[in-house]
Amino acid sequence: MTILEISELRKIYNTGAEDLVILDNLSLNLHQGSSTVITGESGSGKSTLLNLIGGLDSISLGNIVSCGYPIHEMNEKQLTEYRRKSIGLVFQSHYLLKDFNALENIAIPARIAGMEKKAAMERACELIDKVGLSERREHFPSQLSGGERQRIALARSLVNDPDLILADEPTGNLDEKNSRIVEDILFSLVEDYKKSLLLVTHNLFLAERVDHSLHLSCGVLKEK
Repeated sequence: MTILEISELRKIYNTGAEDLVILDNLSLNLHQGSSTVITGESGSGKSTLLNLIGGLDSISLGNIVSCGYPIHEMNEKQLTEYRRKSIGLVFQSHYLLKDFNALENIAIPARIAGMEKKAAMERACELIDKVGLSERREHFPSQLSGGERQRIALARSLVNDPDLILADEPTGNLDEKNSRIVEDILFSLVEDYKKSLLLVTHNLFLAERVDHSLHLSCGVLKEK
């Protein structure tokens, strides 16, 4: 079963002096339950591609159907529903809210989606255990290390039980030791919860751990 289908996708930015083509007639199919990595140089369009799939940026031309949602046809209200229900987002920066503790940060997307507080906190407790930080549940982001903050962000991405995880350089701000810990937890979560994963990274070690590996260059995807 196909979970993500992209056809003839183009992303063009008008700089005033010229049109800058970031993605050029890009096509991609991902099957449910698969893990895929996209590598590429800085500025190659990896993050732009994830933003388009996540409905965070507008498509210039082409089609994206993700988790059954036709992203290219949807308005902002529909895109918000899609992001809440069907995808989990993990960024290079953790984006935790400083005034909420670790457990509350995990639960926030569930509460926004309408889940009752008790159920949301129970789900957050399950996930914080999964990332090995149950003893840090009442700590605030400022009291956590960089690796711990990113592990909380991983847990948060799964709180609404999404079908597809989109991860943008999730270990980019971490040292080697913490990178390996976060990598192991990410793949463990994907396997345990039977999720599909699309990961963009410079990390070639990460690229060796997935089912499919692609390279983005000059706006075009190629098999590695």
